[in-house]
Parts: sequence; structure tokens; C-alpha cells
Amino acid sequence: MKQLVLLTICVLALMPLEVLSNDTKGLTIEKSFLQSVHDCAEYLQVPKHRLVQYLAYEFPPDEETKCLIFCVGTDLRWWNNTCGLQVPAIMNYFQPVLGDRQYEKRTSECLERNVHTAELPNNCCQAYETFQCYFREFGNLVTCPQYVPATKLQATQAALDCLTVLRVPTDLLQCYSKGDLPDVPETRCLYHCIDHRTGLYTTESGIHLSRFYVRDLEVNDLRYLSKETKACRDRVRMSGCDVCSEVYNTHRDCLSGIGVDGYTSGIIAEASRIALTNLGVCCEDKQVLPLSVEVVAAEVVKEVEEEEGYSYASYQPVVPRVAFPPILPKPTLPVHVVKCTSPTCSHRPPVCSTCGSVPKVVPVETLYPAVRRTGPFEKTVNPQPMVYPELPLPCTKPAPVSISHKINKPATALSALPARSYAQRSPYPSFHRTCKAEHFGRSF
Repeated sequence: MKQLVLLTICVLALMPLEVLSNDTKGLTIEKSFLQSVHDCAEYLQVPKHRLVQYLAYEFPPDEETKCLIFCVGTDLRWWNNTCGLQVPAIMNYFQPVLGDRQYEKRTSECLERNVHTAELPNNCCQAYETFQCYFREFGNLVTCPQYVPATKLQATQAALDCLTVLRVPTDLLQCYSKGDLPDVPETRCLYHCIDHRTGLYTTESGIHLSRFYVRDLEVNDLRYLSKETKACRDRVRMSGCDVCSEVYNTHRDCLSGIGVDGYTSGIIAEASRIALTNLGVCCEDKQVLPLSVEVVAAEVVKEVEEEEGYSYASYQPVVPRVAFPPILPKPTLPVHVVKCTSPTCSHRPPVCSTCGSVPKVVPVETLYPAVRRTGPFEKTVNPQPMVYPELPLPCTKPAPVSISHKINKPATALSALPARSYAQRSPYPSFHRTCKAEHFGRSF
């Protein structure tokens, strides 16, 4: 039996992280205690044998374990270096034993004795001792995934995404940025989008009051969990209105004055200012005129004249005043036309001394046309003409050829000549002889 338990713990240690988490939508985060232990062990590079020990719910009081618990508390939002313990968040991960009515008293006494009055050296020790009080006195550790509240930065990003998706017009963005949220359909659907994206509302269950209680963990307002608030939420949900009006009316009629005052309206105002900045629109109703180059130059020179000593921005000596140089037109290069003319010959070729013929001069232009380039530089190339002298004619006429003699035919007929062998028929060897008989040296 003991071996089976150890095998199960080893399997959990090697199990992928996605198995221990729920499939969530939007920016909603649901995380279990074991998954957070896995993540922090990866961040802090904890050895595998220590991870198996932690999965068996053994947390020895050494420095490595204390810093691991501090990481888990930061990851699950139940520990903050500024405020310390966040009670609504840590209560999500502990379930009191049925019938136990002294768990809160025992936990408070443990915290007072080991955390509040004790001088602990660092945050790792404080988070570890806080966790040990809840682990020993409050109840059993919950292993299933629980809701992790979004930070203020994550909630603002969710509101900014909703403003973009819903295509809220610019005039409404300017109203939102000033904290003015008019009761219009765009505002109602914006409330629905933000709560749905951060996991505070689902279509199946409506408004999750327990998650609102965890979201406003700074104030620990138990009125979120009261019967009156639940009845108000159910009454709005059963009224038959659309989902946008359901969420907006629940905020207005049931959640007003509970928890952090103006939490949702505050993140909407902040997201609207970011949206206006991204669109390049000023938040206030002022006409922005484009500045010319002269105005900008005058402002820079004025700031340089007023500054003395060192610059407060970079703590570097102020650059000496330098007047802005005038903007001169770009210099244009002169266009030169280069023309190459053919050289003139100093003398002509001499006349033939035998027949008196004059050499014929053939210009190259008649054979090869001149080459002219187009563009900023024009170039005409006329190569030197080449001289082709005519062959000299003989000065005396050649003797006429006499054709009076006759060619005597041989008296012997060709048929009377003896037949020559095949090898004697041509003075050169034949390269086309492929007869197999000749190849083997046989004669016919």
C-alpha cells in the first residue's frame, strides 16, 4: 500500500501542468495548489526529489521550502509584500472540517503568535509561517483548481480589449476617461464584457459573488456573501432582461457600496485614457494645432537659453547653443557633353606605283553606326576610319590562254583494265568498314 502511494505521488510529479488546470475563457485564471507548486518548482529549479516531497504535503522548515511557499502565495494572490496576507484569497484553498467551530480562533491565535509578534527575517519566512497556520489550524487543503483574481493591470487590459472589440465611439471614450459613465447600451455591454472576460460572470451561473469577494481582497468585505446580496442578484437575473442589462443592473442595484468603491468604473476610465492615447486623441476638449518647423526650432532655442549648468534629464553638460543652419538646395552637377572626334590623317596613302590606282577609303560610319548614350552625360563615339586598300591591278594584260589543243583520251578502255583489289581502290583507309568477315581476316 505504501508503495502504491509513492507511485501515485511520482506520477503526479511528472504529470504535465495542463492536466491540473481547468480550461478557462478570456483572462480567467483557475489554478490548483499542486499546479502552483509545479510552476514555482520550475521557476526556482527545485530538484525532483524535493518536488515529490512537497506533493506528499511535507513542507520542512528549510530556506528552499520557505521560498517555494512564498512563490506559491504570490502566484495564487494570497500573499503580497506590501499588505502581507490576503484572507479572501487564501480561504479559497482551505476547507474547514465539518462541525469545527474553533478553526478561525485557532488560526488567528497562530498568526498572532508566529507572524505578527515574531521578528521574521524576510518575506519567505513570513509567507511560510502564515501558510503553516492555515495548514495546521484552519482546515484541509483544497486540491481542485480555484479562481485566481486578476490584478489591476490585467483588469485594465481586459477593459481595453472590450473597448476595442465593442468599437466604442470616441465621444464616449472621452466621457469614460473623465469618470462619466452614462447609462447607454454601449456602457451596459461594456460592463458585461469586462465581467465575462475576467471570469466574474458566466452565462450559465450569472454573477459570481464569491469571485467578487476574492477580487476585492484588500477590504475583505463579507457582504458579497450575504443572503441579501444573493437575493438581489437572483431577482435581477429572473427579471427577463438581456445579459448586458443584467450585469449592469446587478452592479447598480446590488453591488453598489460593497467592496472597493468604484473598482469597475475606475478601470474603465483608465482603459479609456489608454485607448484615446493609442488613437492620438487628447483626453480634454482642446484643439491641437500642428506645429511648424520654425515654431519647434524657436521653442528648442528658448529652452536652451533658459537652461544653465547641467541638464536635469541626463545630468550632462548643456550643449552650447548652435544656430540652426539654413536649408540649402541640393547642388546640381553640370552636365558635360563629351564628344570624341576621329583624328585626321596627316597624309593619304600613296598611289600605286605600278597601275596608278587610288586606295578606297571606307568610313566606319557606313559599316557601324555611331554610338550615342542618353542621360545626363551624352557621349558620341566616332572611331577612326579604317583604310581598305584595293588590290593593285596588273599593269600588263595577261597572256590569253590557248584552247586550240585537245585532250587526248586514253586508247585503252576502262573495261579492259584489270580489276583492283578492295584495298587498292582508295589511297586512304576506310573508317566505315564493319564487315565481320574483314574483322576476322577472311577474304572473299
